[in-house]
Amino acid sequence: MKIFISADMEGVTGVVHRDQLMPEGKTYERARKMMTADVNAAITGALRTAPDSEFVVCDGHGVMRNLILEELHEAAQLVVGPAHPNNKPLCQSQGCDGSFQLAFFTGYHSRAGTPNGLLSHTWVGSAITNIRINGEIVGETALNAAVVGHWDIPVGLVSGASELGPEAEASIPAGFVWVPTKTTYGVTAALCMPPAKTHKLLADGAAEAVKRFKAGKLRPHKPKLPVTISVEFHRREMAAKAVEVTGVERIDERTIGATADNTVDAATIAWKAVCRAQEEDPAWLK
Repeated sequence: MKIFISADMEGVTGVVHRDQLMPEGKTYERARKMMTADVNAAITGALRTAPDSEFVVCDGHGVMRNLILEELHEAAQLVVGPAHPNNKPLCQSQGCDGSFQLAFFTGYHSRAGTPNGLLSHTWVGSAITNIRINGEIVGETALNAAVVGHWDIPVGLVSGASELGPEAEASIPAGFVWVPTKTTYGVTAALCMPPAKTHKLLADGAAEAVKRFKAGKLRPHKPKLPVTISVEFHRREMAAKAVEVTGVERIDERTIGATADNTVDAATIAWKAVCRAQEEDPAWLK
């Protein structure tokens, strides 16, 4: 079988602070290794139950050049490179298509506005207040689940900090395996388990996710169509810039919407609008 893995960094083992998240951070290199090891643990676990599986991993964090290719499991290929709309129009879901049967989301985080959420944001924390699908506020878990759900791919595994669990359970179909990597204390602190523990949890969780898929216990996340993805920006100037993108409408002073016949098209338009909204490309798009 083919498994798509969308990998973020804020929910990775031991990651709690912005110093770990970008190349200029003093502890970034250690976080890269932990991110790669978390992904490998999920792959190893899935292979227990489906030994002939193939994996495509999308590096879905920041500069999107975080995962260490030479340390990645040999069963996987890696989508790497900045999420400019011309490069990666599906952002954290780039590389997925109808040939996959199952998706894992590793290292994920809670949505923007989560009280005391660890490193919480949605897509671009410096620009976005909220994202909604058909009027419902969502985080990156539900957003990417809806994208892969376009191809009837269910999410089997989600990992991240403790507060993401209830968010995921409330926003995507039940049945997936939830693996907490740490217990959140606040926006930049958590009670962290060592890799020896989280990697076992991730491997066991991935193995169980494949079992549930084979037993028909997982369902794809499929919002009602046509679908509208709306983005509420911090500043009205961002919304004004975003509506320059074809297919985007102005909803209110700080909010734009992208409506399409399917989630992939709506997400592609919305991501292009978000990138246009930032007057100058942020460093992680270069």
